[in-house]
Amino acid sequence: MPEDIRVNPATSVDRVGRTPVYPVSGPWPAGDAPIRTQAELGHPEARQRRRRVRREWPGNIVPLAIGRAILGGYFVYNGINHFKSHEMLSGYAGSKNVPMPKAAVIGSGAMALAGGLSILTGYKPKIGAALVTTFLAGVTRMHDFWTIEDPQQRSQEMINFTKNMAIIGGACLAAALPEPWPASLSGGRGGAMTAPAS
Repeated sequence: MPEDIRVNPATSVDRVGRTPVYPVSGPWPAGDAPIRTQAELGHPEARQRRRRVRREWPGNIVPLAIGRAILGGYFVYNGINHFKSHEMLSGYAGSKNVPMPKAAVIGSGAMALAGGLSILTGYKPKIGAALVTTFLAGVTRMHDFWTIEDPQQRSQEMINFTKNMAIIGGACLAAALPEPWPASLSGGRGGAMTAPAS
């Protein structure tokens, strides 16, 4: 191999100056160039798509997909459960002095379901995060552990209160992510993008 042809494995950059491999008359730059695989050279549109997704979405897509499935799925299940168990939940809400408990259970269930679907599908996720945060803010106040004397019941309500506060934190993190999310139903620039292989 000529002395001035070098491949740096750490950066995958090939020296493409005036060499027998890359003649000066060829369509090659006079400096360094990234090494492309045969697959990339055969499908330049795939390479351009991956670059576009990386440019428009700066984060790691795998944890985002996992978080969407868990957080969104939790609220979808919770919203459906509000409709299926509305009698029992209305009784609990009434015992906590919630006004119009039946309407509150139906309304909060719809809010949780819509917010969960929004996060799960990536359709307007900031609105979805706001919906689930509002839902949690309403139900968390019912877990008023500081007013309860019985130690066991107080501990249970404190667990529910702190759990809901942690989920509110997760919803706030989701609201902070830039839109549109990859592989989402959101329209506009970059919507319904396919995530690159990591």
